[in-house]
Amino acid sequence: MFRKIFHVAAFLVIAYLVTSVLMSNDPDDASKEVAKLPALLIAGLYAGFIFVMYILPALTNKATNAVLASNETMARAPIHIAQAAYARGEYMEAISLYRAIAEENPDNRLPWVEIAKIQNDQLEDPEVAINTLKTALEAQEWPADDAAFFMGRIAEIHLNQLNDRDTCVTILEQIAETFPDSQYSATAHHRLNEIAKMQEGAHTN
Repeated sequence: MFRKIFHVAAFLVIAYLVTSVLMSNDPDDASKEVAKLPALLIAGLYAGFIFVMYILPALTNKATNAVLASNETMARAPIHIAQAAYARGEYMEAISLYRAIAEENPDNRLPWVEIAKIQNDQLEDPEVAINTLKTALEAQEWPADDAAFFMGRIAEIHLNQLNDRDTCVTILEQIAETFPDSQYSATAHHRLNEIAKMQEGAHTN
């Protein structure tokens, strides 16, 4: 608040000085011509101060935000385009777009997961979805959480779509044994317990 009052007061004083000098302008009076210089110099220095302190940082900040927003839009655009194709029901187009994203970002598991989801849920081809996840899993050495996630999705498809409980159990056991420190190890143990209870219930009935 004090800063605003100061700048308003300084602006009024400088404006008064410059106006007074210009109003008293007399081309034939050399002393008045010389008197204009200090007032104009003060006005110029003050204008430069305002520009450096306030206007320039605001312009710089605006330009920086525009560049960052542009970069974010460019980085996220491929995913948005693939999601839009999926929303329109253009599943093959979405798969193609997700494959392109996977090629550009080989460390990102999301495109592979989305491809397998489309193949399993929308195209109703669980075996192709499993092959997609296996291809992604074998394409490189993934971090433990990513590898366990791929295996977990494969296990779920075997159980829910193919009714292959034995393969599902085998994969879940591999997750628990191979990635004991991953966040999906506990999930694998939980699913194994659920499947065991389901089997007990089936035998009881």
